[in-house]
Amino acid sequence: MDSTNMSILWTLAAIVMTTLAGNIITKFLRRLNAFAVPIVGVDTGDLNTLKGRYVQEADVLLREGYERFKDSIFQVETPDGPRVFLPRKLANDLKPFNRHEASGMKALADRHIGHYTSIDHESDIMLGAIKIDLNRNLGNFVEDVQHEIAHCFKTQFPPCDEWTPIDLHEKLLRVVAQASARIFVGYPMCRNEEWLECSTKFALDVMTGGEKLKQWHPWLRPIAQYFVPEMTRIRGDHQRALELLLPELEKRSIGSDRTGLKSRNDMIEWMQQRAQKLGDKSFDSKELANLQMLTATAAIHTTRLAIIHALYDLAARPEYIEPLRREVLDVTKDNNGILRKQHLTHMRRLDSFMKESQRHNPPSVATFQRKAMIPIDLSNGFHIPAGTIVQCNTNMLDEAPAEWGDPNGFDGYRFYKLRSKPEDTNKYQFASTSYDSMQFGFGNDACPGRFFASNQIKIILAYILLHYDFKFEDGIVGRPKNLMFEVNVLADPTVKVLFKNAS
Repeated sequence: MDSTNMSILWTLAAIVMTTLAGNIITKFLRRLNAFAVPIVGVDTGDLNTLKGRYVQEADVLLREGYERFKDSIFQVETPDGPRVFLPRKLANDLKPFNRHEASGMKALADRHIGHYTSIDHESDIMLGAIKIDLNRNLGNFVEDVQHEIAHCFKTQFPPCDEWTPIDLHEKLLRVVAQASARIFVGYPMCRNEEWLECSTKFALDVMTGGEKLKQWHPWLRPIAQYFVPEMTRIRGDHQRALELLLPELEKRSIGSDRTGLKSRNDMIEWMQQRAQKLGDKSFDSKELANLQMLTATAAIHTTRLAIIHALYDLAARPEYIEPLRREVLDVTKDNNGILRKQHLTHMRRLDSFMKESQRHNPPSVATFQRKAMIPIDLSNGFHIPAGTIVQCNTNMLDEAPAEWGDPNGFDGYRFYKLRSKPEDTNKYQFASTSYDSMQFGFGNDACPGRFFASNQIKIILAYILLHYDFKFEDGIVGRPKNLMFEVNVLADPTVKVLFKNAS
Protein backbone atom coordinates (compact mmCIF):
# COMPACT_ATOMS: atom_id res chain seq x y z
CA MET A 1 0.00 0.00 0.00
CA ASP A 2 1.52 3.32 -1.04
CA SER A 3 2.06 6.25 1.31
CA THR A 4 -0.86 8.25 -0.11
CA ASN A 5 -3.38 5.51 0.70
CA MET A 6 -1.84 5.02 4.13
CA SER A 7 -2.19 8.74 4.78
CA ILE A 8 -5.86 8.67 3.79
CA LEU A 9 -6.50 5.65 6.04
CA TRP A 10 -4.76 7.30 8.99
CA THR A 11 -6.78 10.48 8.43
CA LEU A 12 -10.07 8.57 8.31
CA ALA A 13 -9.10 6.59 11.40
CA ALA A 14 -8.26 9.81 13.25
CA ILE A 15 -11.63 11.32 12.29
CA VAL A 16 -13.49 8.18 13.44
CA MET A 17 -11.59 8.03 16.75
CA THR A 18 -12.09 11.76 17.33
CA THR A 19 -15.80 11.45 16.66
CA LEU A 20 -16.19 8.43 18.95
CA ALA A 21 -14.21 10.12 21.72
CA GLY A 22 -16.22 13.30 21.27
CA ASN A 23 -19.49 11.38 21.51
CA ILE A 24 -18.40 9.59 24.66
CA ILE A 25 -17.24 12.82 26.32
CA THR A 26 -20.36 14.69 25.23
CA LYS A 27 -22.65 11.98 26.61
CA PHE A 28 -20.66 11.87 29.84
CA LEU A 29 -20.83 15.64 30.29
CA ARG A 30 -24.51 15.59 29.42
CA ARG A 31 -25.14 13.07 32.19
CA LEU A 32 -23.20 15.24 34.62
CA ASN A 33 -25.26 18.28 33.67
CA ALA A 34 -28.62 16.50 33.48
CA PHE A 35 -31.37 18.10 35.54
CA ALA A 36 -33.50 16.07 37.90
CA VAL A 37 -36.76 17.08 36.21
CA PRO A 38 -39.09 14.89 34.11
CA ILE A 39 -38.68 14.49 30.35
CA VAL A 40 -41.87 14.80 28.29
CA GLY A 41 -42.62 11.66 26.30
CA VAL A 42 -39.72 9.67 27.74
CA ASP A 43 -42.06 6.71 28.33
CA THR A 44 -42.04 6.09 24.56
CA GLY A 45 -38.48 4.83 24.95
CA ASP A 46 -37.46 6.01 21.48
CA LEU A 47 -35.10 8.99 21.68
CA ASN A 48 -35.02 9.61 17.93
CA THR A 49 -38.81 9.69 17.75
CA LEU A 50 -38.86 12.26 20.55
CA LYS A 51 -36.31 14.42 18.76
CA GLY A 52 -38.32 14.19 15.54
CA ARG A 53 -41.48 15.20 17.36
CA TYR A 54 -39.72 18.26 18.74
CA VAL A 55 -38.74 19.35 15.25
CA GLN A 56 -42.20 18.84 13.72
CA GLU A 57 -44.64 19.35 16.60
CA ALA A 58 -42.97 21.12 19.50
CA ASP A 59 -46.30 22.83 20.23
CA VAL A 60 -47.93 19.45 20.86
CA LEU A 61 -45.04 18.31 23.08
CA LEU A 62 -45.17 21.48 25.14
CA ARG A 63 -48.94 21.10 25.51
CA GLU A 64 -48.34 17.57 26.83
CA GLY A 65 -45.76 18.95 29.25
CA TYR A 66 -48.16 21.64 30.42
CA GLU A 67 -51.03 19.22 30.98
CA ARG A 68 -48.86 16.70 32.83
CA PHE A 69 -46.67 19.01 34.89
CA LYS A 70 -48.57 22.34 34.96
CA ASP A 71 -46.48 24.64 37.17
CA SER A 72 -43.42 22.39 37.27
CA ILE A 73 -40.19 22.39 35.27
CA PHE A 74 -39.77 19.72 32.59
CA GLN A 75 -37.35 18.78 29.81
CA VAL A 76 -37.82 17.98 26.13
CA GLU A 77 -35.40 15.93 24.05
CA THR A 78 -34.24 17.82 20.94
CA PRO A 79 -31.64 17.21 18.21
CA ASP A 80 -29.37 19.58 20.16
CA GLY A 81 -29.84 17.68 23.43
CA PRO A 82 -32.35 18.14 26.27
CA ARG A 83 -33.91 21.55 26.75
CA VAL A 84 -35.34 22.84 29.99
CA PHE A 85 -38.78 24.49 29.97
CA LEU A 86 -39.96 26.62 32.87
CA PRO A 87 -43.60 27.35 33.72
CA ARG A 88 -44.72 30.89 32.94
CA LYS A 89 -44.76 31.91 36.62
CA LEU A 90 -40.96 31.53 36.83
CA ALA A 91 -40.51 34.20 34.16
CA ASN A 92 -40.90 36.67 37.02
CA ASP A 93 -37.73 35.24 38.56
CA LEU A 94 -35.73 35.93 35.41
CA LYS A 95 -37.33 39.29 34.62
CA PRO A 96 -34.96 41.49 36.69
CA PHE A 97 -31.74 40.13 35.14
CA ASN A 98 -30.04 42.26 32.47
CA ARG A 99 -28.68 40.89 29.18
CA HIS A 100 -25.21 40.35 30.65
CA GLU A 101 -26.74 38.03 33.26
CA ALA A 102 -29.54 36.27 31.34
CA SER A 103 -29.26 36.86 27.61
CA GLY A 104 -31.93 36.31 24.97
CA MET A 105 -29.45 37.10 22.19
CA LYS A 106 -26.95 34.51 23.42
CA ALA A 107 -29.72 31.91 23.61
CA LEU A 108 -30.66 32.66 19.99
CA ALA A 109 -27.02 32.61 18.89
CA ASP A 110 -26.46 29.21 20.51
CA ARG A 111 -29.51 27.80 18.72
CA HIS A 112 -28.03 28.87 15.37
CA ILE A 113 -24.38 28.16 16.36
CA GLY A 114 -23.77 31.87 16.07
CA HIS A 115 -19.97 31.79 16.32
CA TYR A 116 -20.03 30.06 12.93
CA THR A 117 -23.04 31.82 11.39
CA SER A 118 -21.74 35.24 12.58
CA ILE A 119 -24.82 36.21 14.61
CA ASP A 120 -23.14 35.74 18.00
CA HIS A 121 -22.22 39.38 17.97
CA GLU A 122 -23.75 41.64 20.58
CA SER A 123 -22.96 45.31 20.12
CA ASP A 124 -23.70 48.21 22.44
CA ILE A 125 -23.64 50.42 19.35
CA MET A 126 -26.33 48.40 17.59
CA LEU A 127 -28.43 48.00 20.74
CA GLY A 128 -28.29 51.71 21.51
CA ALA A 129 -29.15 52.66 17.94
CA ILE A 130 -32.25 50.43 18.06
CA LYS A 131 -33.37 50.93 21.64
CA ILE A 132 -32.85 54.68 21.79
CA ASP A 133 -32.33 56.33 18.39
CA LEU A 134 -34.70 54.19 16.32
CA ASN A 135 -37.52 54.26 18.87
CA ARG A 136 -37.08 57.99 19.43
CA ASN A 137 -37.36 58.71 15.70
CA LEU A 138 -40.10 56.29 14.65
CA GLY A 139 -42.70 59.02 14.31
CA ASN A 140 -40.48 60.93 11.87
CA PHE A 141 -40.43 58.02 9.44
CA VAL A 142 -44.13 57.16 9.12
CA GLU A 143 -44.68 59.09 5.89
CA ASP A 144 -41.36 57.97 4.37
CA VAL A 145 -42.07 54.32 5.15
CA GLN A 146 -45.59 54.62 3.75
CA HIS A 147 -44.10 56.08 0.56
CA GLU A 148 -41.67 53.16 0.19
CA ILE A 149 -44.46 50.65 0.81
CA ALA A 150 -46.63 52.26 -1.87
CA HIS A 151 -43.68 52.19 -4.29
CA CYS A 152 -43.15 48.49 -3.56
CA PHE A 153 -46.76 47.51 -4.16
CA LYS A 154 -46.83 49.47 -7.42
CA THR A 155 -43.58 48.00 -8.73
CA GLN A 156 -43.57 44.49 -7.26
CA PHE A 157 -47.24 43.44 -7.22
CA PRO A 158 -49.16 42.49 -10.38
CA PRO A 159 -52.02 44.83 -11.50
CA CYS A 160 -54.73 42.82 -9.61
CA ASP A 161 -57.56 44.16 -11.79
CA GLU A 162 -59.12 40.72 -11.33
CA TRP A 163 -58.65 38.23 -8.51
CA THR A 164 -54.92 37.43 -8.63
CA PRO A 165 -53.05 34.80 -6.55
CA ILE A 166 -50.20 36.34 -4.55
CA ASP A 167 -47.31 34.53 -2.90
CA LEU A 168 -47.23 36.63 0.26
CA HIS A 169 -43.99 35.09 1.52
CA GLU A 170 -42.14 36.29 -1.57
CA LYS A 171 -43.85 39.64 -2.14
CA LEU A 172 -43.94 40.79 1.48
CA LEU A 173 -40.27 39.95 1.89
CA ARG A 174 -39.48 42.71 -0.58
CA VAL A 175 -42.00 45.14 0.92
CA VAL A 176 -40.70 44.75 4.47
CA ALA A 177 -37.05 44.77 3.37
CA GLN A 178 -37.41 48.02 1.42
CA ALA A 179 -39.51 49.72 4.08
CA SER A 180 -36.97 48.75 6.76
CA ALA A 181 -34.02 49.79 4.60
CA ARG A 182 -35.52 53.28 4.34
CA ILE A 183 -34.74 53.69 8.03
CA PHE A 184 -31.61 51.52 8.17
CA VAL A 185 -29.61 52.87 5.19
CA GLY A 186 -31.76 55.74 3.91
CA TYR A 187 -32.86 56.80 0.44
CA PRO A 188 -31.91 55.98 -2.34
CA MET A 189 -29.96 52.96 -1.08
CA CYS A 190 -33.18 51.45 0.26
CA ARG A 191 -34.10 50.76 -3.38
CA ASN A 192 -30.76 49.24 -4.36
CA GLU A 193 -31.64 45.78 -5.70
CA GLU A 194 -28.34 44.20 -4.68
CA TRP A 195 -28.55 45.60 -1.15
CA LEU A 196 -32.09 44.31 -0.70
CA GLU A 197 -31.13 40.86 -1.99
CA CYS A 198 -28.07 40.72 0.25
CA SER A 199 -29.92 41.86 3.37
CA THR A 200 -32.79 39.39 2.85
CA LYS A 201 -30.88 36.25 1.90
CA PHE A 202 -28.36 36.62 4.72
CA ALA A 203 -30.93 35.45 7.31
CA LEU A 204 -31.85 32.45 5.17
CA ASP A 205 -28.18 31.53 4.80
CA VAL A 206 -27.77 31.79 8.58
CA MET A 207 -30.75 29.57 9.38
CA THR A 208 -30.09 26.98 6.67
CA GLY A 209 -26.33 26.95 7.13
CA GLY A 210 -26.65 26.63 10.89
CA GLU A 211 -28.99 23.64 10.60
CA LYS A 212 -26.70 21.90 8.12
CA LEU A 213 -23.60 22.51 10.20
CA LYS A 214 -25.35 21.17 13.31
CA GLN A 215 -25.49 17.78 11.58
CA TRP A 216 -21.73 17.56 12.10
CA HIS A 217 -20.19 16.71 15.44
CA PRO A 218 -19.06 19.88 17.28
CA TRP A 219 -15.44 18.74 17.11
CA LEU A 220 -15.60 18.56 13.32
CA ARG A 221 -17.40 21.85 12.70
CA PRO A 222 -14.25 24.00 12.38
CA ILE A 223 -13.45 22.02 9.22
CA ALA A 224 -17.01 21.09 8.20
CA GLN A 225 -18.03 24.74 7.89
CA TYR A 226 -16.04 24.91 4.65
CA PHE A 227 -18.14 22.09 3.17
CA VAL A 228 -21.50 23.79 3.85
CA PRO A 229 -22.36 26.12 0.93
CA GLU A 230 -24.47 28.48 3.06
CA MET A 231 -21.55 29.06 5.42
CA THR A 232 -19.47 30.23 2.47
CA ARG A 233 -22.35 32.43 1.37
CA ILE A 234 -22.55 34.02 4.83
CA ARG A 235 -18.98 35.22 4.47
CA GLY A 236 -19.83 36.43 0.98
CA ASP A 237 -22.93 38.25 2.28
CA HIS A 238 -20.82 40.23 4.72
CA GLN A 239 -18.24 41.11 2.07
CA ARG A 240 -20.89 42.12 -0.47
CA ALA A 241 -22.67 44.26 2.12
CA LEU A 242 -19.41 46.11 2.76
CA GLU A 243 -18.78 46.63 -0.97
CA LEU A 244 -22.29 48.02 -1.46
CA LEU A 245 -22.10 50.26 1.60
CA LEU A 246 -18.69 51.82 0.93
CA PRO A 247 -19.82 54.23 -1.85
CA GLU A 248 -22.65 55.48 0.37
CA LEU A 249 -20.25 56.00 3.28
CA GLU A 250 -17.80 57.80 1.01
CA LYS A 251 -20.56 60.08 -0.24
CA ARG A 252 -21.55 60.91 3.33
CA SER A 253 -17.95 61.49 4.36
CA ILE A 254 -17.48 64.04 1.58
CA GLY A 255 -20.84 65.65 2.32
CA SER A 256 -20.13 65.95 6.05
CA ASP A 257 -17.44 68.52 5.30
CA ARG A 258 -20.02 70.87 3.83
CA THR A 259 -21.65 73.30 6.20
CA GLY A 260 -25.37 73.16 6.60
CA LEU A 261 -25.71 69.56 5.36
CA LYS A 262 -29.00 68.07 6.51
CA SER A 263 -28.66 65.08 8.85
CA ARG A 264 -29.47 61.74 7.23
CA ASN A 265 -31.12 60.60 10.46
CA ASP A 266 -30.93 56.85 9.79
CA MET A 267 -29.33 53.77 11.31
CA ILE A 268 -26.01 54.40 9.56
CA GLU A 269 -25.73 57.84 11.12
CA TRP A 270 -26.94 56.71 14.54
CA MET A 271 -24.37 53.91 14.68
CA GLN A 272 -21.57 56.23 13.60
CA GLN A 273 -22.53 58.82 16.19
CA ARG A 274 -22.75 56.22 18.95
CA ALA A 275 -19.35 54.76 18.07
CA GLN A 276 -17.86 58.26 18.21
CA LYS A 277 -19.55 58.99 21.52
CA LEU A 278 -18.34 55.70 23.02
CA GLY A 279 -14.85 56.23 21.62
CA ASP A 280 -14.97 52.81 19.98
CA LYS A 281 -11.83 52.68 17.81
CA SER A 282 -12.73 49.18 16.52
CA PHE A 283 -15.85 50.47 14.79
CA ASP A 284 -15.12 50.81 11.08
CA SER A 285 -16.92 50.37 7.75
CA LYS A 286 -16.68 46.59 7.98
CA GLU A 287 -18.24 46.54 11.43
CA LEU A 288 -20.99 48.91 10.27
CA ALA A 289 -21.80 46.59 7.33
CA ASN A 290 -21.88 43.57 9.65
CA LEU A 291 -24.24 45.32 12.07
CA GLN A 292 -26.51 46.33 9.19
CA MET A 293 -26.82 42.66 8.20
CA LEU A 294 -27.65 41.66 11.78
CA THR A 295 -30.19 44.47 12.15
CA ALA A 296 -31.92 43.51 8.90
CA THR A 297 -32.02 39.86 9.97
CA ALA A 298 -33.68 40.74 13.26
CA ALA A 299 -36.24 43.01 11.62
CA ILE A 300 -37.29 41.71 8.23
CA HIS A 301 -38.34 38.09 8.58
CA THR A 302 -40.24 38.22 11.87
CA THR A 303 -42.15 41.31 10.69
CA ARG A 304 -43.04 39.69 7.38
CA LEU A 305 -44.29 36.58 9.16
CA ALA A 306 -46.48 38.60 11.55
CA ILE A 307 -48.10 40.38 8.58
CA ILE A 308 -48.77 37.07 6.80
CA HIS A 309 -50.34 35.60 9.95
CA ALA A 310 -52.59 38.68 10.27
CA LEU A 311 -53.63 38.48 6.59
CA TYR A 312 -54.41 34.76 6.93
CA ASP A 313 -56.54 35.56 9.97
CA LEU A 314 -58.34 38.34 8.10
CA ALA A 315 -58.95 36.16 5.05
CA ALA A 316 -60.34 33.44 7.34
CA ARG A 317 -62.56 36.00 9.12
CA PRO A 318 -63.61 38.49 6.40
CA GLU A 319 -66.15 40.13 8.74
CA TYR A 320 -63.22 42.10 10.22
CA ILE A 321 -61.98 43.56 6.92
CA GLU A 322 -64.53 46.32 6.35
CA PRO A 323 -64.58 47.64 9.97
CA LEU A 324 -60.77 47.81 10.00
CA ARG A 325 -60.76 49.49 6.60
CA ARG A 326 -63.23 52.09 7.90
CA GLU A 327 -61.01 52.72 10.92
CA VAL A 328 -58.01 53.45 8.68
CA LEU A 329 -60.15 55.79 6.53
CA ASP A 330 -61.58 57.56 9.57
CA VAL A 331 -58.26 58.28 11.27
CA THR A 332 -56.61 59.54 8.05
CA LYS A 333 -59.50 61.55 6.59
CA ASP A 334 -57.97 64.80 7.85
CA ASN A 335 -54.79 64.17 5.85
CA ASN A 336 -55.94 62.69 2.53
CA GLY A 337 -55.00 59.16 3.52
CA ILE A 338 -51.40 60.02 4.39
CA LEU A 339 -50.37 58.51 7.71
CA ARG A 340 -48.85 60.39 10.60
CA LYS A 341 -47.56 59.08 13.91
CA GLN A 342 -50.77 59.94 15.74
CA HIS A 343 -52.82 58.03 13.17
CA LEU A 344 -51.04 54.81 14.08
CA THR A 345 -51.87 55.23 17.77
CA HIS A 346 -55.54 55.87 16.89
CA MET A 347 -55.90 52.57 14.97
CA ARG A 348 -56.91 50.72 18.11
CA ARG A 349 -59.01 48.07 16.45
CA LEU A 350 -56.23 47.21 14.01
CA ASP A 351 -53.72 47.14 16.87
CA SER A 352 -56.02 44.77 18.77
CA PHE A 353 -56.43 42.49 15.76
CA MET A 354 -52.66 42.35 15.30
CA LYS A 355 -52.17 41.41 18.95
CA GLU A 356 -54.86 38.72 18.85
CA SER A 357 -53.36 37.29 15.66
CA GLN A 358 -49.96 37.19 17.34
CA ARG A 359 -51.46 35.60 20.47
CA HIS A 360 -52.69 32.69 18.35
CA ASN A 361 -49.70 32.67 16.00
CA PRO A 362 -46.66 33.78 18.00
CA PRO A 363 -43.18 33.84 16.46
CA SER A 364 -42.33 31.04 18.88
CA VAL A 365 -44.18 28.92 21.42
CA ALA A 366 -41.29 29.56 23.81
CA THR A 367 -40.61 33.25 23.28
CA PHE A 368 -38.98 33.88 26.66
CA GLN A 369 -35.58 32.19 26.13
CA ARG A 370 -32.53 33.06 28.15
CA LYS A 371 -28.96 31.83 28.41
CA ALA A 372 -27.73 32.12 31.98
CA MET A 373 -24.47 34.07 31.82
CA ILE A 374 -24.11 33.74 35.59
CA PRO A 375 -25.43 31.04 37.97
CA ILE A 376 -29.08 31.76 38.78
CA ASP A 377 -31.24 30.34 41.56
CA LEU A 378 -34.99 30.42 41.03
CA SER A 379 -37.56 30.97 43.78
CA ASN A 380 -38.49 27.27 43.80
CA GLY A 381 -34.88 26.28 44.56
CA PHE A 382 -34.01 25.23 40.99
CA HIS A 383 -30.39 26.08 40.15
CA ILE A 384 -29.49 27.21 36.63
CA PRO A 385 -25.73 26.85 36.06
CA ALA A 386 -23.97 29.48 33.97
CA GLY A 387 -24.07 28.54 30.29
CA THR A 388 -27.49 26.84 30.51
CA ILE A 389 -30.32 27.85 28.19
CA VAL A 390 -33.82 27.84 29.62
CA GLN A 391 -37.12 28.91 28.09
CA CYS A 392 -40.62 29.49 29.36
CA ASN A 393 -43.60 27.58 28.07
CA THR A 394 -45.31 30.84 27.12
CA ASN A 395 -48.06 29.97 24.66
CA MET A 396 -50.61 28.11 26.73
CA LEU A 397 -53.72 30.15 25.87
CA ASP A 398 -55.57 28.66 28.85
CA GLU A 399 -53.44 30.80 31.17
CA ALA A 400 -54.97 34.09 29.95
CA PRO A 401 -56.58 36.17 32.73
CA ALA A 402 -60.31 35.58 33.27
CA GLU A 403 -61.16 39.18 32.31
CA TRP A 404 -59.82 38.51 28.80
CA GLY A 405 -62.81 36.29 28.05
CA ASP A 406 -62.67 32.96 26.18
CA PRO A 407 -58.91 32.25 26.09
CA ASN A 408 -58.99 29.81 23.18
CA GLY A 409 -61.38 31.69 20.89
CA PHE A 410 -60.31 34.32 18.36
CA ASP A 411 -61.60 37.79 19.22
CA GLY A 412 -60.00 40.46 17.06
CA TYR A 413 -61.36 43.20 19.32
CA ARG A 414 -60.32 41.53 22.58
CA PHE A 415 -57.65 44.11 23.43
CA TYR A 416 -59.63 47.02 21.99
CA LYS A 417 -62.36 46.24 24.54
CA LEU A 418 -59.83 45.79 27.35
CA ARG A 419 -58.44 49.27 26.63
CA SER A 420 -61.89 50.89 26.93
CA LYS A 421 -61.35 51.58 30.65
CA PRO A 422 -59.58 54.94 31.17
CA GLU A 423 -56.99 53.37 33.47
CA ASP A 424 -56.13 50.75 30.82
CA THR A 425 -56.07 53.00 27.76
CA ASN A 426 -52.30 52.62 27.31
CA LYS A 427 -52.17 48.92 28.17
CA TYR A 428 -52.70 45.84 25.99
CA GLN A 429 -51.05 47.36 22.92
CA PHE A 430 -49.42 45.18 20.28
CA ALA A 431 -45.92 46.18 21.37
CA SER A 432 -46.68 45.93 25.11
CA THR A 433 -44.90 43.23 27.08
CA SER A 434 -46.34 41.80 30.26
CA TYR A 435 -46.56 38.59 32.24
CA ASP A 436 -49.61 37.65 30.13
CA SER A 437 -48.12 38.77 26.78
CA MET A 438 -44.58 37.50 26.26
CA GLN A 439 -44.60 37.33 22.47
CA PHE A 440 -41.86 39.99 22.43
CA GLY A 441 -40.16 38.64 25.53
CA PHE A 442 -40.36 40.02 29.04
CA GLY A 443 -38.30 42.13 31.41
CA ASN A 444 -35.03 43.97 30.82
CA ASP A 445 -34.09 41.95 27.74
CA ALA A 446 -37.42 42.23 25.90
CA CYS A 447 -37.19 42.82 22.13
CA PRO A 448 -35.93 46.41 21.67
CA GLY A 449 -37.30 46.60 18.11
CA ARG A 450 -40.92 45.78 18.93
CA PHE A 451 -42.15 49.37 18.52
CA PHE A 452 -40.48 49.54 15.11
CA ALA A 453 -42.12 46.21 14.16
CA SER A 454 -45.52 47.45 15.35
CA ASN A 455 -45.29 50.54 13.15
CA GLN A 456 -44.13 48.60 10.08
CA ILE A 457 -46.87 45.98 10.41
CA LYS A 458 -49.58 48.57 10.96
CA ILE A 459 -48.52 50.75 8.01
CA ILE A 460 -48.39 47.76 5.63
CA LEU A 461 -51.73 46.32 6.79
CA ALA A 462 -53.34 49.76 6.52
CA TYR A 463 -52.08 50.10 2.94
CA ILE A 464 -53.44 46.68 1.99
CA LEU A 465 -56.81 47.36 3.61
CA LEU A 466 -57.16 50.66 1.73
CA HIS A 467 -56.08 49.37 -1.68
CA TYR A 468 -57.11 45.72 -1.94
CA ASP A 469 -59.82 43.20 -1.34
CA PHE A 470 -58.40 39.78 -0.55
CA LYS A 471 -59.52 36.23 0.15
CA PHE A 472 -58.21 32.68 0.14
CA GLU A 473 -58.19 30.78 -3.12
CA ASP A 474 -61.15 28.45 -3.66
CA GLY A 475 -61.12 25.29 -1.60
CA ILE A 476 -59.53 26.75 1.54
CA VAL A 477 -61.96 26.66 4.44
CA GLY A 478 -61.04 28.31 7.72
CA ARG A 479 -57.61 29.38 8.89
CA PRO A 480 -54.80 27.25 7.34
CA LYS A 481 -52.90 25.26 9.95
CA ASN A 482 -49.49 26.61 10.85
CA LEU A 483 -46.31 24.60 10.38
CA MET A 484 -43.77 24.09 13.14
CA PHE A 485 -40.00 24.02 12.98
CA GLU A 486 -38.93 23.29 16.52
CA VAL A 487 -40.54 26.06 18.61
CA ASN A 488 -40.93 28.42 15.64
CA VAL A 489 -44.46 28.98 14.30
CA LEU A 490 -44.60 29.34 10.50
CA ALA A 491 -47.49 30.30 8.23
CA ASP A 492 -48.05 27.66 5.53
CA PRO A 493 -46.05 28.96 2.50
CA THR A 494 -48.10 26.87 0.03
CA VAL A 495 -51.24 28.94 0.68
CA LYS A 496 -52.11 31.55 -1.92
CA VAL A 497 -54.18 34.60 -1.12
CA LEU A 498 -56.13 36.23 -3.95
CA PHE A 499 -55.85 40.02 -4.25
CA LYS A 500 -58.05 42.42 -6.19
CA ASN A 501 -57.96 46.20 -6.35
CA ALA A 502 -60.48 47.64 -3.92
CA SER A 503 -63.54 49.06 -5.62
